[in-house]
Amino acid sequence: MRVVDPHDLEAPSPGKRVIIAGGGYAGITLAVTLANRAKPGDDIDIVLIDPRPFQTALSELDLVAAGTSRPQFAELWHASIFKNLPITVCYDRLEAIHPEEENSISVGPRQAPTARIPYWRLVVATGAVAAIPPVPGLREHAITMWSVDDAFELQKRIESQFRKAASLTDRAAREQALSFTVVGGGATGVEIIGTIAAVLPKMVRHAGFDPGELKARLVEGRSDILYDLPAVQRARARKRLESMGVEIVCGEKLVSVEAGCAYLESGRCVDTETLVWCGGARPDPDAVEWGLQFEKSGRLSVESDLKVRDHHAIYAVGDVAAFKDPADNRILPMLAQFAIREAERAADNIISEARGKDTKDFQPNMHGEFVSIGPGWGVGWMFRFNVSGRFAIIMKRLTYVLYWLQVGSFRLAWSRTRQMLAMHR
Repeated sequence: MRVVDPHDLEAPSPGKRVIIAGGGYAGITLAVTLANRAKPGDDIDIVLIDPRPFQTALSELDLVAAGTSRPQFAELWHASIFKNLPITVCYDRLEAIHPEEENSISVGPRQAPTARIPYWRLVVATGAVAAIPPVPGLREHAITMWSVDDAFELQKRIESQFRKAASLTDRAAREQALSFTVVGGGATGVEIIGTIAAVLPKMVRHAGFDPGELKARLVEGRSDILYDLPAVQRARARKRLESMGVEIVCGEKLVSVEAGCAYLESGRCVDTETLVWCGGARPDPDAVEWGLQFEKSGRLSVESDLKVRDHHAIYAVGDVAAFKDPADNRILPMLAQFAIREAERAADNIISEARGKDTKDFQPNMHGEFVSIGPGWGVGWMFRFNVSGRFAIIMKRLTYVLYWLQVGSFRLAWSRTRQMLAMHR
């Protein structure tokens, strides 16, 4: 791994420069796959461009959101992944793409680029951002759950609310202080409220309070939670959450937020001192400004081989790409497993092009999906079989280990597995 200033890349590369814009699951996987599979004779020069020196593993935030002393566990740093790999890293942001100007990009602050970098192939893997609607008071009063900083903010809020509750003598006041509401019944929202419901009662008892004073709620605008899972698994998830004391409110959207109160469509005020927003994601909003074709969703239009439509030298993978499943012509959902597999196919296609061969189409498939409900229980499916309980958690955590092995090494996977097991204990 080599870290450079963007100006060091302005001169044309002596080899075939592949610029990967974005360091999430797709970008990291693509860079490592290229580095491991390309041969010296392919003459490929790998450059990763991302503003941050680490990848945020969103699927691991449930492990760090409610009290662990190591919130940075959900950050996978480039130095630990790219060690001894021929990958050049530039910590900057993609500002503009110039496909008609000798294949180059501009990097730097918005509307003020600082460097122009040429490429042989460009891969756009800039991912997605949290989708935050214009609900009055939402940005001012809610914690989003999209980064380690967000998880750490939730930790600090939990600690401050416990300190506040400890100083109160009135039970109703303590219940208000210990009220937590998660908005969004997708995987992230369910995992966060599940962790809160599993971990905080122990903290309440340790502080000398009645665990019944803890109020945990999950609000979802649709008629059910976890719509990506089979109906039987959704029902199991609801039953598990309710047995943990979580109140589930479905079919009502959030319309406004004030200090201590979240208002729903029905006019109901959900009393809550801590509001966590897990209302989904939207593709990188900058993508629609780059002069490339995009869908109504804002995701870039791609061909069957993952090249951006009408641009033979540009690929798009991951959440920013609108790949349509040939089986039903529906755009693939924003899932890490699709991002990883798209990245692998794009890497192989780039290597094929370097060798003068044709590219191949991407064939999407899912092997399973798992959602944790607390640290030790989960629901999901694998190879068409529904699974639940501890086995689902084991399989979910195993996907982390497999990813660490894929992009890192046995040393990295073993180190992070030990950290993960320590957090469970």
